[in-house]
Amino acid sequence: MDHEVALQLSAFNKLYKELDELYHDFAKHCGISDCAFWILYSVQESVEPYTQKDLSEIWSFSRQTVNSALKNLEADDYIELVPLPGNRKNKEIVLTQKGKNYAEEHVMPLMEAEQNAFGKLTDEERSEFLRLTQKHISLLRTETNAILES
Repeated sequence: MDHEVALQLSAFNKLYKELDELYHDFAKHCGISDCAFWILYSVQESVEPYTQKDLSEIWSFSRQTVNSALKNLEADDYIELVPLPGNRKNKEIVLTQKGKNYAEEHVMPLMEAEQNAFGKLTDEERSEFLRLTQKHISLLRTETNAILES
């Protein structure tokens, strides 16, 4: 392995873990699990309804993890699960009034901080960051798929 590539990859992985830890600490400060935080975040930011399956796919959490977080959020009266028309199996995740208040107090400040931080990058930097991240994920997916298929 190329030594310079190994050093850069190590630096990238540390930065990724630092970012992950930042979000973990924020969720912990809010008194909820990471998964519960991302559920509230997703429902707060979206105009489209989300189901358990949607959130599992979007955030790469297992269905069991999402199900457990949803049960806790429902028990705490932050969300309600509303059957979708014509499909009683899939349920839309809807914030209750308590959930809306909680999201406004805890989730929105983080969303605003993210937007402020990302907005301090230039248009070109944001585009390049997204382009390179997408490219890296695509290349890594190709490499890992090759390992998994062998």
